[in-house]
Amino acid sequence: MTTKKAVRKTTKKRTARKAGHKRPVPGWIILLSGVLSGLLLAVFIYVKGWVPEPIQNTQNPVPGVAQETVKPVEDVSKTVSKKPDYDFYSVLPEMEVVIPKEELEQQAARDSKEYSYILQVGSFKSRSDAEELKARIAFSGQIAHIQEIKVNGTQYHRVRVGPFDSSREADKQKRQLEQGGHKPLVLKETKP
Repeated sequence: MTTKKAVRKTTKKRTARKAGHKRPVPGWIILLSGVLSGLLLAVFIYVKGWVPEPIQNTQNPVPGVAQETVKPVEDVSKTVSKKPDYDFYSVLPEMEVVIPKEELEQQAARDSKEYSYILQVGSFKSRSDAEELKARIAFSGQIAHIQEIKVNGTQYHRVRVGPFDSSREADKQKRQLEQGGHKPLVLKETKP
């Protein structure tokens, strides 16, 4: 008998709802309420007269109503040519833009210049910092050099790698430096 009481207590615990927990609403009830509310809305719109009347057949004469004389529609399909008419063949030559020769020569001179690419890894006021960075770059397998410049009377030491003939090679070396923890800048210079 004690086992029956224990089973009853466990089933009561399972079936007992916790305070504040509601049973979820079944999906078919939500679907049915949506369909019914849609039908109710359709009936309301129909009763109010907001539904447009269907188009009636106007070809049959209505008795007691004077008929207007309707002119027959002219068949234009025979007069229209079947071949498409395109205007752009005549319009395009009129819209031609002439570029001055000087501008073309300047563009050709810009295109004919050869460029070299340099990676600038850092710029320091002290030469010892620049030498230290140059040594760290050397450990990664690349050769760096230090360029000294003066800006507004202050001496700077640039640490650079390169020059490279193609941007592809410069980008490859840049990715290698970035893997080593550096943040190089790609500089494009014209060859002398």
